[in-house]
Amino acid sequence: MPEKMPTRAPRLGLLIMLLSVGSAVGLGVAFFAVLGNVPNPQRLMTPMVVTMPPQLTGSIEARVAAADPSKGAAVFEKYACNACHRAEDGVGPALTGMGKRAALRRPNYSPAAYIYESIIEPNAFIVPDYANVMVSNYKAKISEVELFDLIAWLLQQ
Repeated sequence: MPEKMPTRAPRLGLLIMLLSVGSAVGLGVAFFAVLGNVPNPQRLMTPMVVTMPPQLTGSIEARVAAADPSKGAAVFEKYACNACHRAEDGVGPALTGMGKRAALRRPNYSPAAYIYESIIEPNAFIVPDYANVMVSNYKAKISEVELFDLIAWLLQQ
């Protein structure tokens, strides 16, 4: 009887391993390529520079001067402003020192005009290092009396 030659089975294990490693490397390269194209969130939060204050600046100042700041804390609570604005930094800028910082936020704006605009038109200026998440329907929600009481109170913080 003639002797049979042993047949060799293909080395599928090696082939599967090479395909697995190649796929993993390819996915890693694709992942980092996509990751490299994600925009920098800091750049997305860069505020627009506006140097003209709201048209109503004189009116805002007069209304804030006539407002009752002692009612502002209740307005702050009523509209859940404390969900984002706390004594220290949170989702929104800190309540502590808000009046002083308001004077420095925008050129040619009074602190009252800046806070008024921040509440009524929150997308007009986004404070650096904060996301654009403020509710934008306060103009329809909050009465003018409450609004100016709130601004007067915030200026004292």
